[in-house]
Amino acid sequence: MFSAVSFGQGNETFANYPETGNAYHDGTFLGLDGSTWTYTQCRGDSVIVAPSPTFGKKRPITSKIISGTIHNGCGTISFDFKQPFSTAANLNLFVNGLLVKNVVTTTQGVLENSGPIVVNAPGDFTLMFKQADSSNSGQVTIDNVIWTAYSGGPVPEPTNYPTNFVATPSPFSINLSWVDAVGVQLPAAYLILASDQDNIVAPVDGTPVPDDANLADGHGALNVPQGIQHATFANLPGNKQFFFKIYPYTNSGTLIDYKNDGTAPSANATTPNTTVINSQNFNNYSLSPWVPYNVIGAQVWTIDSIHGLDGGPCAKASGYSGGSNENEDWLISPAMNFNLYYNELMTFQSAYKYAGPALEAFISNDYDGSTDPNDFIWIPLTATWSSGNWVWTSSGNVNLSGVSGPQVYVAFKYLSSTTESATWELDDIVITGDLLDGVNENSAQNATFTVYPNPSSIQCTVGFASSETREIKLLSVIGSVVFETITNQQNYKLNLQHFSKGIYFIQVHNVNGNTTQVKKLIVQ
Repeated sequence: MFSAVSFGQGNETFANYPETGNAYHDGTFLGLDGSTWTYTQCRGDSVIVAPSPTFGKKRPITSKIISGTIHNGCGTISFDFKQPFSTAANLNLFVNGLLVKNVVTTTQGVLENSGPIVVNAPGDFTLMFKQADSSNSGQVTIDNVIWTAYSGGPVPEPTNYPTNFVATPSPFSINLSWVDAVGVQLPAAYLILASDQDNIVAPVDGTPVPDDANLADGHGALNVPQGIQHATFANLPGNKQFFFKIYPYTNSGTLIDYKNDGTAPSANATTPNTTVINSQNFNNYSLSPWVPYNVIGAQVWTIDSIHGLDGGPCAKASGYSGGSNENEDWLISPAMNFNLYYNELMTFQSAYKYAGPALEAFISNDYDGSTDPNDFIWIPLTATWSSGNWVWTSSGNVNLSGVSGPQVYVAFKYLSSTTESATWELDDIVITGDLLDGVNENSAQNATFTVYPNPSSIQCTVGFASSETREIKLLSVIGSVVFETITNQQNYKLNLQHFSKGIYFIQVHNVNGNTTQVKKLIVQ
């Protein structure tokens, strides 16, 4: 029998962890410290020393394990961990709700140890192991958690602030980086405070600030251990400014001691005016609204319900059925109006196995949306593809900005032969674009004039259905006017030789009808 009293120096080998299979479950078990531990969305088939818990990837609730209350403080802590599958692990350890360690991996199947983590927390404490990112953190197995008792008083506050604190915006996120503080007393960790107003107030000694990565309410916080030197606030709205300050600290709990004198490093950044044009993760167990088109062969694009990134569904194409077969199958996006955006990008995940032609990606602005895609012009796209053996691989940012038009399609083309038929899988397709500042979406959506050729390098024609007085403006992607004229010509010739290569917008204002419309122009 286990004692109901927990001790400050101890270990957890998960000897009472009940899961042994590959299904994810929630539950509890009695820890070796005598407290009740709780696990969420964990499995048990990839062990270090059996039994061992494995944290899930992209589970409905973020995978985690939380101890009960442990007494007598924590001096240091360490644990073993392993990446059991292909996706890199990214796991956080919290003590009393504060992040004390982040561990990452890059190699599948290699046993690693966190090393001794200085916690220095007196009194009662709890441990929580939790996936750092609910979407992208790969499965990770842990075991052999060992902690030492708290044995000393608090250490002084950090000597110095970190340096080179920088905020770098990306679509829907802001990445923060810095150089670790130096000096006689190094920090144990950093507190980053965030706000959508320039009103950040320094933290108070003795009052820990828990993590709050959600900036929907206008403010947030992250605790980052010394040595990490980077953090990210994600799921942010487009075209919005955020402010940040960073405070190093020592100790934890009621002994936490921030460096809050002088001037804390600050940074700010504005997210791009980015929006999701189309996304497809196949979690509804359907290809729709993407459309499969079969050109040759009996095999077609289908849904694989269990081999996607999260152990859920993904799109699959295979020419194998009792042997290899000749096939040509397309998976085509819905029509997208690229006249509304610039900096269009696509990301996706791919995996494959077996010999056969590589999967290809294309883009078109003249496809009719329903008939044989081979009858239209498709431009090849450059992406990073899976190396095989079912290894899920990110495409990287695939540039789509070289194509414009009110009906743009992206497609994946699968081929197989009577001798070779690889199986390819796709998941998490996301297409984004930046909205032009000051351009009304309806005006671009409903534009009735034509621009041809587009792209163009020397001259293009802006064509209208009739001869009326119109004001034509050429706008840069930041909305500044680089050319304007008034004309009543039905077909106006626009000279492009004096403009730099890039993306522009043609804005036409009908003087008599008092309407304004917009189309995108690419200058090559």
